[in-house]
Amino acid sequence: MFSTISATAFTAAATYGPHWQGPGFPFFVFPVFFFVTFLVVFLVFGVLRRGSWRARSDARGVLADRFARGDIDAEEYRARLSELSRK
Repeated sequence: MFSTISATAFTAAATYGPHWQGPGFPFFVFPVFFFVTFLVVFLVFGVLRRGSWRARSDARGVLADRFARGDIDAEEYRARLSELSRK
């Protein structure tokens, strides 16, 4: 009787092999998850960097250049700079 039970157990073990509970956890999910997360964060911050803050910064730079070249006087420079700061 013991030999019949052991033969059946060994046959079952040989049939299922190392996968007793199925194929196992798909470990490739972790690198894919981190790659997708990194990609989303990179894209979000990339879009935010091109937003209105950069446009205002560029406008202030152009205004400072015009003032430095003498195209506009100090009063006009301050008026336009305050207008850019309000927006």
